[in-house]
Amino acid sequence: MSSELPAYQLKFSARRRSVQLKIQSGQLWVSAPTGCDLQFIQQLIQQKKDWIDKHLSQQQHTTEPGWLAQRQIPLFDDKLELKIVQDTVNQFSLDGDCLWLQLSNRNKNQDKWIEKLVTEFYLQQAKLWFEQEVQLQQQQMSLSSREVRVCNFKAKWGSCDSSGALSFNWRLLMAPAWVAQYVVVHELAHLVHMNHSKSFWALVSQFNQDAAKARLWLKQNQHWMQL
Repeated sequence: MSSELPAYQLKFSARRRSVQLKIQSGQLWVSAPTGCDLQFIQQLIQQKKDWIDKHLSQQQHTTEPGWLAQRQIPLFDDKLELKIVQDTVNQFSLDGDCLWLQLSNRNKNQDKWIEKLVTEFYLQQAKLWFEQEVQLQQQQMSLSSREVRVCNFKAKWGSCDSSGALSFNWRLLMAPAWVAQYVVVHELAHLVHMNHSKSFWALVSQFNQDAAKARLWLKQNQHWMQL
């Protein structure tokens, strides 16, 4: 049996008197009193691992959330509310925690254009975020990539080619930031090891302590990362 802890979201609250574990939307949520010892929390998660794995597995097969139908989308650790207005053009704009979608009255398929605009928003944000994150991480790893691309991958989260170009799936913006950060380190490590050898994983672990937890999170939650 693996001792690897399940991926979880931790929230501290001064109002809480005990630690609560909750499975919601295919993810483990942990609520703990402010100042609660992290080691105690992790030991509790390890003790409840069988229960956690069982309920996470059950929720993996539930209906996808249908973000667009809910008129909200995830952006890392936050959620943006979709505000849709009729206009003469098709465009989007971000205002605080609201993403405004202007839809042309000439559109025959409004739902198609909503998905198109939201995808364009993610691509724009992903390009900015991954370029900054790659720059930060490669400085720490003493590496240098050639180019950063954002792609609409269907079956992978990122890639690194022999020329040193890195590509990332825009859907990673629908995951917690620490998960996307792991993928950046993973692909940068391929600049040194173009394989998944022990040396490769050692390099990843050296610069990202959440690697195992992030891989598990992606495995358990990838079905939610769809519009």
